[in-house]
Amino acid sequence: MYNVIQLLIKYGAHILFVVLEFICFTLIINNNDAQKDIFINSSSILTGKIEEQRSNLIEYNNLKNLNDSLLRENATLIENLITIDYSNDNIPPGDSILSQYSLIPSKIINSTINLRNNYYTLNTGSRQGVKPDMGVVSSHTGLIGIVRNVSENFAHVISILNRQTKISCAIKNRVGHGTLVWDDMDPLRMTLGSIPKHEKIAIGDTIITSGYSTIFPRGILVGTIESYTVPPGSNSFAITVKLFNDLTSIKYGYVIQNRYAEEQSKLEKEVISE
Repeated sequence: MYNVIQLLIKYGAHILFVVLEFICFTLIINNNDAQKDIFINSSSILTGKIEEQRSNLIEYNNLKNLNDSLLRENATLIENLITIDYSNDNIPPGDSILSQYSLIPSKIINSTINLRNNYYTLNTGSRQGVKPDMGVVSSHTGLIGIVRNVSENFAHVISILNRQTKISCAIKNRVGHGTLVWDDMDPLRMTLGSIPKHEKIAIGDTIITSGYSTIFPRGILVGTIESYTVPPGSNSFAITVKLFNDLTSIKYGYVIQNRYAEEQSKLEKEVISE
């Protein structure tokens, strides 16, 4: 009680002033229609601004959840496109085939594009199911690279713009397949070799992954044939491929899980060692 009295003694005049101001303000508003309309209009504007800011804050806080949701939806769509490609190749349908691949949405948190051997770092690792030798795509129309090393929450990816990367690719609707490599010149172009020169090819033909590995399924779109030659003394084309994927601007990737990769690799190693 003593403290309350001391507070009133010290700030009593200020408190009384505020109370009287409030009473006067209330009387003016209640007894003057013009002032009342102004007050109601101003209150509505202020309330609207506050609600707008509140809504923007909530929306901003929900952006991460929304972004994660969109990444998961994109992963599902790409999985469906992979399934459709298998169906188009007349492979018998079945759970063992159609559920062979799944995707892990990831964010690219570090990268290089102007080195001879480029790389990416993803914010997903062994906790999310990422393992070495898994392929990484940006969409159904773009390759990113191959996982080399993983930690619990991160993955180091060798970019396709790397001299060490060799990817088995084919020309859509053609029989042959070859190896896609980068010659460290142009981030938008790679070279496809080992396509026999008797194959009928044309500028504009679509290049896809061949599926002849455990890393990438068949049918991921890679690019188009921009030009081609037959080097002297060679029996194969040297094909310049213009990539669909612009690796200079990507921010997200999808790690491809092949549920049968270990089984296939183990069997093939046993055959080779015989």
